[in-house]
Amino acid sequence: MPAQKLKHYSRGMTMKLAVAAALSHHPQLLILDEATSGLDPVMRDDMLDVLLDFVQEEDHSILLSSHITSDLEKIADYITFIHDGKLIMTASKNDLIYQYAVMRCRESQFQALDPGDILAWRRRDFQIDVLVADGKQAERKYPGSVIDHTSVDEMMLLLVKGERV
Repeated sequence: MPAQKLKHYSRGMTMKLAVAAALSHHPQLLILDEATSGLDPVMRDDMLDVLLDFVQEEDHSILLSSHITSDLEKIADYITFIHDGKLIMTASKNDLIYQYAVMRCRESQFQALDPGDILAWRRRDFQIDVLVADGKQAERKYPGSVIDHTSVDEMMLLLVKGERV
């Protein structure tokens, strides 16, 4: 609405305007902090489509800070976990989705693991969840163990709330 004052815009409209203003300068790099938080799912998807169009050109990049991991899974090439100002991990999104995995272990299985294979672990009710960098390798090395592909959310929880060896 051309006559509508900016202070009356919705969060989604304000964000669209901000991104449009940033893109109007033909930048090579966009730095966005929580660009999609507070948006409804349709507006979030529209915003991510705009950002995906931007990075289709090889000389364009986006540094996106977000707690909405599904957005990261849709748009990111690399994901970096930062907690309390400390870098916890950086990996390609494809590695995180297709290689990293969680082993579901009983106590005896956990004790038999090579500490070098454990990125983080967390004790659950009747099992110990162990984050490993290569699920297929863990499956070969520890036959009979339960290994699940995992979400970025679960990885983040294990890295932040879990223990390190």
